[in-house]
Amino acid sequence: MTTLLLADDHVLLQDGLKDRLSRQPQFSIVGTASDGECAIEKTLALRPDILLTDISMPKKTGLEVLNTLRESAPDVKVVILSMHSNKEYIMAAMRGGAKGYVLKDVSSQELVQALDIIAGGGSYFSAGVSETLLEGMNELENKEHDDSQPTPREKDVLILIANGACNKTIARELDISVRTVETHRLRVKKKLGVTSTAGLVKYAIDQGWIDQEESH
Repeated sequence: MTTLLLADDHVLLQDGLKDRLSRQPQFSIVGTASDGECAIEKTLALRPDILLTDISMPKKTGLEVLNTLRESAPDVKVVILSMHSNKEYIMAAMRGGAKGYVLKDVSSQELVQALDIIAGGGSYFSAGVSETLLEGMNELENKEHDDSQPTPREKDVLILIANGACNKTIARELDISVRTVETHRLRVKKKLGVTSTAGLVKYAIDQGWIDQEESH
């Protein structure tokens, strides 16, 4: 049995979550909270397996709750359930040690699946969250890398471009979105000061990443 504490300042949503999740035999709802301070107090008192919390709440935000519990209750798995899909919130949740980030527009079935995975020791991020998270991690990688040189992921994209792969093929090969491929392509062009695919191919050949014959 996985014990859950639900924190959300919207009573109607909280009641709906409680009703839906309490129907699952593997879950036991041990409490609810309508603000961040209450969420911390009840988590420390009840020690649920999982705290499912919104971000936008009175007194303390879900992210503040997460950061507090990381120190005072590291055994409790914190899962963010939010309408916010912007990069800043998602990256902050990751840095705070959240075990999951689920958007409020997912189906109740997906939420149950997410909680089951997290209860089993895994982590879960909604599809839209995963894409944003990947972009954020790529940006961090870029900051740590020499700005004048392609990052390892940009190199992967560049090699595939030089071998004649289209954006859709590259996305499939690297398990990323076409939009992310396009972002990498534009970023590499800017770094290398080239304006065409031919320029990218020439750079890959000059670096010895591919044979000139393979590029034809």
